[in-house]
Amino acid sequence: MPNTVRHRYCVYGLVVESELRLSSVQSCCDGRAPAISIIEAPDSFFAQRAAGLRRDSEEWIRHAVLDDGSVYVRVNGIFETIVTADGRYVASAKLGTVDDRTFEANLVTFALTTSLTLQGEECLHATVVAFDAKAIGLLGSSGAGKSTLSACLLAQGASLITDDMLRVTFAGDGVLAQSGPYRLKLFDDSARRFLPDAVMQGSFNKLSGKTMFEPSSPSNTEPRGTPLSALVWLGEDEAPSGDPAVSIQRLTGIERVKTLTRSTMNIRYVTPERLMRQLRFAEQMARAVPIFSLRYPRDYAALPAVAKALRQIINP
Repeated sequence: MPNTVRHRYCVYGLVVESELRLSSVQSCCDGRAPAISIIEAPDSFFAQRAAGLRRDSEEWIRHAVLDDGSVYVRVNGIFETIVTADGRYVASAKLGTVDDRTFEANLVTFALTTSLTLQGEECLHATVVAFDAKAIGLLGSSGAGKSTLSACLLAQGASLITDDMLRVTFAGDGVLAQSGPYRLKLFDDSARRFLPDAVMQGSFNKLSGKTMFEPSSPSNTEPRGTPLSALVWLGEDEAPSGDPAVSIQRLTGIERVKTLTRSTMNIRYVTPERLMRQLRFAEQMARAVPIFSLRYPRDYAALPAVAKALRQIINP
């Protein structure tokens, strides 16, 4: 389609070319070739390529590797996409009457994660904020409290680097956190409490119950990445409600590798080659960045103490 308008964006340290206009990422004039290209595909494309995979199911997300090595991803009621086996091209389409913001947020998260996995990279399920150009990444499964704790830190003057997905690059002995879309997914109560001036940008998905918010002050992120000072795992082993104690323990040995491996994105894509890559990535990260385990009661009253402890990690 030679007359199709293609927009260029910089996100996660990459150039992304897209037929779809994106509102949550920065336009760019970077001369690099695009790492990922997004096209808008007609219904007939998916009917031919993903026959039998398109019906709604109890699973809110469907992930399947097709015969040619490409990957089909469908988030019920929001979008479907096919990513080529080399990860460089994403064919996508909206489903139903989903609003543009929700469609874009899900597409950028799930499709680009799949693309990067197929290109041989490992991304982490993390929310990252920075104080004084020093970034700290919060790891944990969905519902662990990453976004709420990040909102608390933003209210104390931190800047948002990325929410939900972290892509890193290695520079010498250090690690750089690359900036994602400038929005944070929060429950309404957390947003009202910590970011009352944040701009609501739509919902993420019906199951999460979270809304996307844009913090009121633009994030002054480094275009080449922000030095990552630490990673912190928010585990399921939380302190009892009412216990004021906040415990942060530095992980060592195999615990670091286990924490990093279970924090990688796109866990539905499983191959022996990928497992080896995950282990190599975990080893490299563990050597370059300190990793901590955080235990605290999941209530608002504890968050100021948690925030103080986290700031002491990056500014001892």
